[in-house]
Amino acid sequence: MINLKTFYLAMFIVAIYFTASAQVSTATKSDSNISQLYRRLDTVIQNEHIPGLLVAIVKKDSILYSGGLGYADLKQRRQVEHQTQFHFASVTKFFVAMGIQQLVAKGKLKLNDRIRDIAPEIPFDNHWEATDPVRVVHLLEHTAGFDDVQLNCMVDISRKKPLAGIDAIKAVSNSLRVRWRPGTMMSYSNPGYNVLGYIIEKVSGMPWNRYLEEQIFLPLNMHNSIFDLDGTHRPGFATGYDFQNGEYRPMPFYSPIGNGAGSALVSTAEDMAKFMLYLLNGNADSRLLNNAGLKEMETIHSTLASGAGLQTGYALGNDLFPNNKKVSLRGHNGKGEGFVSWLFFNREAGIAYAIAANSVVNMWPISQAIEEFLTRDISVPKPVSLPINEQKIKPLLGYYQFMNPKNERWEFYRRIFGGIELTAVSKDRLVVRKENGQLDSLVHVGNGIFRLKDDILPAFVLAKDPNGQPFFQGYGNSFYRKVSPAPILIQKLPIYLGLMAILIYLIYSLIGIFLTLFRKMKLIDLGIPLLPIIGTCCFLAAYRLMGQTDASHKELFVSFNGTSFSIFLGMLLFAILVVVSSLLLYSRWSQLNPLWLRLFLAFNNFFLCYLIALLSINGWIGVPIWMM
Repeated sequence: MINLKTFYLAMFIVAIYFTASAQVSTATKSDSNISQLYRRLDTVIQNEHIPGLLVAIVKKDSILYSGGLGYADLKQRRQVEHQTQFHFASVTKFFVAMGIQQLVAKGKLKLNDRIRDIAPEIPFDNHWEATDPVRVVHLLEHTAGFDDVQLNCMVDISRKKPLAGIDAIKAVSNSLRVRWRPGTMMSYSNPGYNVLGYIIEKVSGMPWNRYLEEQIFLPLNMHNSIFDLDGTHRPGFATGYDFQNGEYRPMPFYSPIGNGAGSALVSTAEDMAKFMLYLLNGNADSRLLNNAGLKEMETIHSTLASGAGLQTGYALGNDLFPNNKKVSLRGHNGKGEGFVSWLFFNREAGIAYAIAANSVVNMWPISQAIEEFLTRDISVPKPVSLPINEQKIKPLLGYYQFMNPKNERWEFYRRIFGGIELTAVSKDRLVVRKENGQLDSLVHVGNGIFRLKDDILPAFVLAKDPNGQPFFQGYGNSFYRKVSPAPILIQKLPIYLGLMAILIYLIYSLIGIFLTLFRKMKLIDLGIPLLPIIGTCCFLAAYRLMGQTDASHKELFVSFNGTSFSIFLGMLLFAILVVVSSLLLYSRWSQLNPLWLRLFLAFNNFFLCYLIALLSINGWIGVPIWMM
């Protein structure tokens, strides 16, 4: 006789077996596409030299994948898992903007509140404050006109207690200068989000990071998400790497400059999946934004372009990316020391994904594979085009000057060489000639708004500002104003002549070296063309060193050291050697024959001196990087 307990145990095992079999069968069928995607991503990380990859993929009704590939730590061979913590850098801004929007929803703040009224102690300079004050919405949408963070303010190597309160804002105050009327155009500024973090503290009465943890992380059960304010390596962190010359170099962790409100987020695939489910579905928790609040975050409020009807661009802590051929995606990306991250979503389509790599690498192949997977059942929308009102648009044709560099010091040349020309209209097309001569034919979708031929959403607008001056926005968030081309040409011409002088002096120096060896030219006369060439080599070497340092050793910009001094000296030597060359020319003037040679050398040195003056005025020469 069978024991009753044994019978029930056997029945329980059989039930588990058949239930599990059914579940495995269903999972195998539904996960087949995920398995194919996984294999494709695995191939990509090998080809792109990605040490480890965090991946979270979500649809409106489920988490499709939460985990990773590769290694979080190469030395320990620790694999990326669903709870491995990655630094998300500027994705932090999306959460800070959400915190601000929560305070707006609770009636504690308004988007149009003046910063001076909220926190008069914030040290910013705005010449237009009386008529065009800096408001909360300008910080959220990067339209305050602030510079981006300066080179010597990108990381904190002091290892002291993290900055907080107004001291954190003062640490980035060298960027808080308004360069145009607030609300005109977008220019990405990390320091602006430091200010937003401080505003959260003023309004909520608690540190900005603790506020976001209590108001976002806790309601969504994001238990492994934190804000890294001290640069301490924690056991669950992925290690960031710099891949150069076939080797991975571990990157150190740094405290962020300021209060970290623009870059301090650390999260996991599991937590990001929870957050994206909330973005797609909303949440009943009263601490979180409702669907109307989330929709408001996708709306652009403050730019001239948005006033003219264009909603492609940076909204409240998130940008719109129109390059997918089936759906547009909003979100944010981030890049820090050894990490790069993307968070994209489309609430209407009910899809979202987050990816992060522990090395600054090309993420486009990863993104492309995931988006193809998520949109495989979505059809391509029918493109829209409308005839252009030529009578209205033709008067707006002409040359447009680029106006919104991210950093005024290092991108000043874009105001001179970054312009475009609107050359013609025909039926539903606007022809744009870029500075490099490339032609784009933009398709009109109505009211002066255009799209690229293969885009599904418009990303360009041609209109007039309140003063009647024509402007054009497109190519990312680049902003252009219509100007006469003559003043721009006048600025370009001496630069071209200065560059031509360098080329001529290079050829002249090579010939002169041979003439000097055969005693056909005096060594002192050779110095006139040779010294500027040596100075140019020093300048180019310093510029290259600055780029390499920016990519992998930002900490070297913070203090006086061999690298920062070499950059300073290399650029300064260009000026010194050109001046010495000019003094040599002056001292040898009467001995140099024939006359045309003297005039030729004087012509070259004049335009070289113009280059020196231009670079010095714009802060490239004579300014120690560590003291900016």
